[in-house]
Amino acid sequence: YVWTLPENMKIRNGQGKYLLRQVLNRHVPRALTERPKQGFSVPIAEWLRSDLRGWAEDLLDEKTLKEDGYLNAPALRAVWNEYLSGRTQHAPKLWTALMFLTWKEKWL
Repeated sequence: YVWTLPENMKIRNGQGKYLLRQVLNRHVPRALTERPKQGFSVPIAEWLRSDLRGWAEDLLDEKTLKEDGYLNAPALRAVWNEYLSGRTQHAPKLWTALMFLTWKEKWL
């Protein structure tokens, strides 16, 4: 839908998302729509040790990993076990592997 809008409704005075900002200004303080972008962190490390642990364990099943042959099953399991023991902080690496495995399940 947005692609069909005239350019002046999308960008004005060098600022993008003009129309969205105008709508938001009706509902939230202007200070929120005019501030610079702000990053945020996601507590992946905590999630993998708690709420997402079962999901990760299922994806990191050594037998399935070996049968698939896409990833080095023993190495990945070793990284997972080190992470769970608290000896290392491999959450970003593990997250990447888990996202690949999730993608693989859906698309391959």
